[in-house]
Amino acid sequence: MTSDLTSRAAYSVAKARHRWRKRRSSQAPIVVFSMAKTGSSAVVAALRAGGHDNVHHVHDLDPDFLAAEEAEYRWAGRPWRIWDAQELGRHLPTTSARWRVVSIARDPIAQSVSAFFQPGARRGYLHEGATVESLREQFADRLDRLPLRWFESHVHPAFGIDVYETGFDPTQGHQIIATPTVDLLLLRREDLASVAPAALARLVGDPRPIEVPQVNVAAGKDHAVLYASFLEALDPSEASLDVAYSSRYVQHFYSADEIAKFRQRWSAAASGGPRL
Repeated sequence: MTSDLTSRAAYSVAKARHRWRKRRSSQAPIVVFSMAKTGSSAVVAALRAGGHDNVHHVHDLDPDFLAAEEAEYRWAGRPWRIWDAQELGRHLPTTSARWRVVSIARDPIAQSVSAFFQPGARRGYLHEGATVESLREQFADRLDRLPLRWFESHVHPAFGIDVYETGFDPTQGHQIIATPTVDLLLLRREDLASVAPAALARLVGDPRPIEVPQVNVAAGKDHAVLYASFLEALDPSEASLDVAYSSRYVQHFYSADEIAKFRQRWSAAASGGPRL
């Protein structure tokens, strides 16, 4: 009992200190608010390397979801990202305290595969004995649960912004939607190296491009070979491809030619080219 009380006290102190440190900055918040595995970690790293100290990296701002996620947190370390999101949720943007926000779109099948591998080690299915077949069993019906409505379920409730109300030009690869409380920069994972540096600089008012590094990339991790083999073995059905690539999400952010290339990448009829 004493050990449990001590642990809880230490947790509460760490959380309070973390929240206090986040509130100290005089800079307006820059919030990278995006679904997982869209390159958001790289964008955060780029902004911090550029001298911005009030950068937050969150995937959700719903207080009920965050409370449940914190209660279920079982891994080593502290849930910094959950704490950041909770603190942000207590002080949502206003006309006198505006936010600059970055959200990122990505080919939904590529995102789903990457999001599957990311927590694989701590959830027990990515280990030395793992095989492509065992991973395919774990992956199961994920392609039937693609995050195709993330902007409706996350961005709209948080900021009142319907990203689909205004057209997105795929040839530009980015868009800034300005409201009285938020400047929302929309990017695409596929353009982070080419488009994001100038777009991020425009968002935060930097005179020079903010170069985006490659971080947290599956192809560079210990399981890179298994990851590549899994990609080659993945064989989405035509129905799954239709659901993904006829969705409003994909149709909004990508051109017809880009969508055709996505389909070709994952199609069973593909010629065997690389899927990385």
